[in-house]
Amino acid sequence: MKCPKCEDAELQNTVVRGIELDRCQGCRGVWFDEDELSKLIEEQGASGRELKGKETGLDSKPGKCPHDGASLLRVYSKRNRAIVMDHCSACKGVWLDGGEFQRLTE
Repeated sequence: MKCPKCEDAELQNTVVRGIELDRCQGCRGVWFDEDELSKLIEEQGASGRELKGKETGLDSKPGKCPHDGASLLRVYSKRNRAIVMDHCSACKGVWLDGGEFQRLTE
């Protein structure tokens, strides 16, 4: 799958607490399939250390879903309104730019 923000970078599989995620080695963003983000956050003691990354300034860049190519919708996180996530309305996946998961779980 291609990175929604870098466009030419391939997402790499990574496993965090038993959940397989897709991560861009360039911008350090992370793709969560439906319900993966909520499962990871709900898990007792979840922290952002496993998915640590610096902010890359790509937050305002429009993204495309790595599964179906649909334009990602920008939505505010319920957990932290300062974080704008990219959401696919078709497959229900979520893209967090580099550093956003860590901020979300602080």
